[in-house]
Amino acid sequence: MRRLQAARALLAGAGGLGSNVAVLLARLGVAELTIYDPGVVDAPDLNRQVLYLPADLGRPKVDVAEQRLSEINPSVRLNVRRERIVGSTRLPDADICFDCLDSFGARASLEAALQSGPGLTQRTASIPASRDSDAPRGLPLPLIHGGAEGWFGQVSTLEPGGRGYRGVFGPAFEQRADEEAEGKPIMPHVVSLVAAAQVAEFVRWCEGGTPAMLVDRILAIDGMTHEHEIIKLQPFNTQNGADHADKA
Repeated sequence: MRRLQAARALLAGAGGLGSNVAVLLARLGVAELTIYDPGVVDAPDLNRQVLYLPADLGRPKVDVAEQRLSEINPSVRLNVRRERIVGSTRLPDADICFDCLDSFGARASLEAALQSGPGLTQRTASIPASRDSDAPRGLPLPLIHGGAEGWFGQVSTLEPGGRGYRGVFGPAFEQRADEEAEGKPIMPHVVSLVAAAQVAEFVRWCEGGTPAMLVDRILAIDGMTHEHEIIKLQPFNTQNGADHADKA
C-alpha cells in the first residue's frame, strides 16, 4: 500500500482503455497521475469511454478527465496534457507507464519519448542498452501495454531495460510503426477487461516488481467466448526473423 500510494503513473491515451484505467487508478489512490491525450469527446466514444457523458461532447478529453477524476478522488495529483506524444515529447518523471493507445505508430512514438525524455534521463542512464547493438537504450520504467479491437484484447508488460515493443511484436512492430488508428469498432466489455488486467499488473508491480508480471508473456482475452490465454514469448530469433510463442 505504501508503494501504491506513492506511485506516479503516466497514462498515454484517455480513450476507451485510458479512461477505464484512470478511474481505477484514482480509486486505488495513486499519488500522481499524468494523462496525455490530444482528442475531444466524440459521440462514438460514449459506448466505452467511461469518463465521458453526452454533455461532454466537443470538450477536450483531458479537461473532462481532470474534472471527473478530481471528483472521484481529490487526493490524486492530476497533470493533464492536451497533446499527442511524439518522439521528442518531454515526458515528466514517473514510476510506471500505461500504454492505452490505439495504433502502432502512437506506440512507437511513446517508446521513443520514454527512451529519450529529459525527465527520465537519470533513470535511463543506469539501464544498459538493448541487446541489439544498433537498438536504442531500453525503457527506463515498466510499461504496461494494452490493446483492444472488436471482441479481442491483449495485455503485456515491457520491463525496464528490455527489448521494448519489438520484443513483444517482433518485426511486425517496425513494419507497422507508421500506422495510425483505423477506428475499428470495439466491444465495451472488452475494453473494461483489458483495462482491469492492466491495473492488476500495476498492483502486482506494487507487490513485487516486474518478475511477477506479464513480462515476455501476452495475456490474450476473447470477449466472445470468455477465454483467457497466456502466450509465452521466446527470445527473438535473428536467423528465422520471428519470435516464437507458446500457449501456456
